[in-house]
Amino acid sequence: MNLIKTSFYTSISTAITFLSGFIVIKVVALKIGPVGIALVGQFQNSTAILTMLATAAISGGVVKYLAEFKNDSVRKQQIIHTSFLMVFFCAAIISIGVIFCSTPLSEAAFKSKEFAIIYLLFGLFLLLIACNSLFLSILNGLKEIRKFTILNIATSLIGVAFTVSFAYLFGLKGVLVASTAAALIVFLINIYFFKKLRIQWFPKLRSFDKPTAKMLSAFSLMAVVSGFVIPAMQILVRDRIILQFSVQDAGYWQAVTKISDYYLGFITSVLVVYYMPRLSEITNKQELKSEIGKGYKMILPVVGLLAGVIWMCKTFIVHILFTPDFLPMRPLFTFQLLGDFFKIGSWLLAYLMLAKAMVKTFIITEVAFSALYVLLAYYFMNHYGIMGATYAFCLNYGCYWLLMWILMRKHIL
Repeated sequence: MNLIKTSFYTSISTAITFLSGFIVIKVVALKIGPVGIALVGQFQNSTAILTMLATAAISGGVVKYLAEFKNDSVRKQQIIHTSFLMVFFCAAIISIGVIFCSTPLSEAAFKSKEFAIIYLLFGLFLLLIACNSLFLSILNGLKEIRKFTILNIATSLIGVAFTVSFAYLFGLKGVLVASTAAALIVFLINIYFFKKLRIQWFPKLRSFDKPTAKMLSAFSLMAVVSGFVIPAMQILVRDRIILQFSVQDAGYWQAVTKISDYYLGFITSVLVVYYMPRLSEITNKQELKSEIGKGYKMILPVVGLLAGVIWMCKTFIVHILFTPDFLPMRPLFTFQLLGDFFKIGSWLLAYLMLAKAMVKTFIITEVAFSALYVLLAYYFMNHYGIMGATYAFCLNYGCYWLLMWILMRKHIL
């Protein structure tokens, strides 16, 4: 499947995801306001780290190696069986930890014991959530893009249905627990699709393959770093905004980052669904250069256009997506959107590190620039208020793009 076809399918999925996200964020804004947006962000970042650990951080490795061994049915089955056994084991451990530490987790994320029940429920459903993530990675690696798209759409629609209904029934706690409750329905749909595709996913212990596990584990080290540092740095910046300014200001910052997440969803979907498997299977330098060049010609102009439209329509977008209470967030758009452009520009090169398992380079750059972002955010916020967080985001990704070009050019020139 080529970039255009993949873009078509992912655009459908992303459009549904965007509409679903629009409904969710509007409901949260109406029911809870900027404070609710900030607290939802805290919960999502903390559970993202826990989910990553529960999946043994092998999702990217599963995509890479299933694409790499696409013509070897035995190796593919080994990867699927071994990956599920790894996820079962890791999810069980993390799940028990979350259940017993639900109160400390609530205090760390919300500075209150009130939300311990939310983490308790998340821990109980964590195995299903981890398996759902792995199901999608397997479909992606096998290039079952149509099925992958359908599952993404189903997940979005189920998620929005649960979130909207739970928000009106239970308020903030309902919003926080909605995605956890939806996991069971999504899990059943995943099983149905795998049965239809005749993919044997439920393994026995004897199907565990040590070399395959070692291969996936080596790759997962990069995913652990990425899956931990990005949510962690958002938590650190959000905590700083709450302590230095207010929870409401943290809500404004969270809202503008959410807009970035939604409109860049199409781009990141193409990168994950098409780019990652494609770059993994290319061995010829000239072909690699051509593929990356194609990405810059097709993807970056779209990001620039979308960012420009959002900037010009920011007041209208705030009214549509949120409420008039969120209008003070408008100055945050300029450098956030410019940073988004730099971010995708850098990622088109940075994905080479993932595809080619450049572990050491990836870990050093990821940790260094995540730390740099937090330090820049603290510095700029001391001098420019909440705007400083967007200055830091923009400058950090501008520097990251420049470094990626310096490091990756030997692979494509």
